[in-house]
Amino acid sequence: MNKDTQTIEPGQTPTGSGRAFFGKSLLQRKFADVIAQYVVTGGGWIIIASILAILFVIIAEIYPLFKEPSTQLVAEFKTENAPLSFGLDPYQDKAYTVESDGIRFYSLADKKFESKPELPEWNSAQVTSVSPSLDNFPVLGLSDGRVYPVNIVFKSVYDSESKRTIKPILKPGSPVEVRSDGSPVTLLTHIKNEQGYKIAAQSGPGKVFLMQVRMRKTMMGTTRRTVDRETITVPVEGKITAMVFDEAYNSLLLGTSFGQIFRVSLDDPQEQLIGATSKPGIAVKSLDFVLGGYSLVVTDSEKNVATYQLQKSESGKFSLKKIYSFPPHDNPVQSFSYSLRNKGFLTSSNEIIRLHYATTGDTQIQIPAPENTSFNVAVIAPKFDGILATDNSGKLYQWKMDNPYPQISLAGLFGQIWYEGYEDPDYVWQSTGGSDEFESKFSLTPLIYGTLKGTMYAMFFAVPLALFAAFYVSQFMKPDLKLIIKPTIEIMAALPSVVLGFFAALVIAPKVETFLPGLAIMPLVITALIVLALLAYELFPGLQFLAKDGREIYLLIAITFIGGAISVFAGTLIESSLLMGDHRVWLKEALSVTYDQRNALVVGLAMGFAVIPIIFTIAEDSLSNVPTHLKASSLALGATPWQTAMNVILPTASPGIFSAIMIGFGRAIGETMIVLMATGNTPVMEWSIFNGFRALSANIAVELPEAPEGGTLFRILFLAAFLLFVMTFLVNTIAEMVRLRLRKRYQGL
Repeated sequence: MNKDTQTIEPGQTPTGSGRAFFGKSLLQRKFADVIAQYVVTGGGWIIIASILAILFVIIAEIYPLFKEPSTQLVAEFKTENAPLSFGLDPYQDKAYTVESDGIRFYSLADKKFESKPELPEWNSAQVTSVSPSLDNFPVLGLSDGRVYPVNIVFKSVYDSESKRTIKPILKPGSPVEVRSDGSPVTLLTHIKNEQGYKIAAQSGPGKVFLMQVRMRKTMMGTTRRTVDRETITVPVEGKITAMVFDEAYNSLLLGTSFGQIFRVSLDDPQEQLIGATSKPGIAVKSLDFVLGGYSLVVTDSEKNVATYQLQKSESGKFSLKKIYSFPPHDNPVQSFSYSLRNKGFLTSSNEIIRLHYATTGDTQIQIPAPENTSFNVAVIAPKFDGILATDNSGKLYQWKMDNPYPQISLAGLFGQIWYEGYEDPDYVWQSTGGSDEFESKFSLTPLIYGTLKGTMYAMFFAVPLALFAAFYVSQFMKPDLKLIIKPTIEIMAALPSVVLGFFAALVIAPKVETFLPGLAIMPLVITALIVLALLAYELFPGLQFLAKDGREIYLLIAITFIGGAISVFAGTLIESSLLMGDHRVWLKEALSVTYDQRNALVVGLAMGFAVIPIIFTIAEDSLSNVPTHLKASSLALGATPWQTAMNVILPTASPGIFSAIMIGFGRAIGETMIVLMATGNTPVMEWSIFNGFRALSANIAVELPEAPEGGTLFRILFLAAFLLFVMTFLVNTIAEMVRLRLRKRYQGL
């Protein structure tokens, strides 16, 4: 017996340094196991908490977009007389009212009357009609047959403590006679711009008085004022009941008691019937434009409210195209007001005030009249943050309005919207424009479409190459060569996507455009050469030394390069002889397809290279980790290596292969820089491989630096991020479910 061997009798406890060391090691391992368990568990919870925190921040930014608009009554007080019209300053501090005997100023903050300035040349007239203006330039129709333009300025004055005070200033214009017989002016309209203003007033049956005032600056810095007057006769049936200037086409639109709508050109006064109400005899009650002067709001004697767009045909004829119908009122609409900041507008009748949005066709706010009262006039505050109204007793009501994102709705974000200037409803993303009247278009559908389009084309390129490569490397390649190939492909995953995008934009895109016909036939040529090489391999045994078992890749690489060279040369011949000398011209003429240099094909190639390493690595590991006894059993039963790989290895590894594809799909969905740099970033909805697109991720990268924090665009970009999160989550969830099902199916092997 060895002198170091210890004999242990039954019941005796081992002694010596070896046992002590073993006991200490066991305690250390148990301690390390507990620490590792807590660290891993804690790390997992930290990851989950981080993801939930990110999701919470995203949802917190999105929520205000879908918050219901609301109003809050903040003031009500009695005016001197029942107002015919009114307006207020941007801060809702002071207001003016047009009453039967003139104009009065009120303090909304103090809820009291302030002053009634004198109007020169008033001559004890009474106000019989008003053409209101949110620019604080109302035109009054008087009882003695005159019209009286008035300009009201709200001046901000700051004291030594920077406290703001609003000082209203009235600047009267010169009254102009419209009716020579001195009868009251009951219908008028006007429009004001930088060059001056125009006034139109009914001066008799079928007659309209037009006055245009032009303001021009002279070389000396003074302002020169010219006035043009004329009276036009419009042979309409019935009475003229509504009128409005159309600045876009320099014309005047007239509505009649018979329900007809005429257009009178101011360049060459000729009338043209352009539309009518739903039934003959239903009178046009009012005609008004919303901000921008393109969407026309028409109300009729049957209490209906609808929006139209004025369309011009190629022959020069105009017609009205109905866009939306809004909920009808119970009583005729008495007043109209539009927003100076968006496409919102307000209609009011005796019983209710309604706020509509012209772009989406939604009615967003409804304010019923208090008991035993009826509304008279209502207007929207200049900053779209309040509503001012009066009732038949002269009481004035002021509401604060919380409606910061009126253009946002599920239909507007994901459905087709009939935008101004478009012939049909469409999905459009266009966040900025060149004027204040521009209407932002926030349809996310083109971005989702572009995301899926780029992902699909990338997967069409990446999946076959990655899976075939993984299958060959794991089952047939020599181990020494595998040790080189696999790490090389995995290193490709370390390439920054910005480098791939830069390379795609500056190298791949121009080359693809130049050699497109050759690239189109390249798969066929290479496949044909491989088949010919296989036939030669079988027919001529003396050539088999060129492709030893496990090293066929060398021959395939050589064939691929030869096939590529032949394809490029043949493509040049095909283009010159069959494709009109330029494949881009041929695509346009023969197939009506426009070729963009930065297109889905370029993105598919570049993003495919980014996805291939991920799919290859996971799929190859799955194929290589199939238990060796399965492969040995199959070979022992007489199956060939190919039969074993196809019928045993591949089904067993299918859960991992499917996971590889879905993880690659998720990687492609979230790709940003390649899509940003290799496409034209045009949000179009076409599956053509030769067109560009805009993806959700690229759109966030492009728009977010310029988006004002808390604004509509800012929050919609967070919504786009949320959609990316949901899409990736769904892809990973489906992948895991399918993987588990496949694993359960083949776990008995």
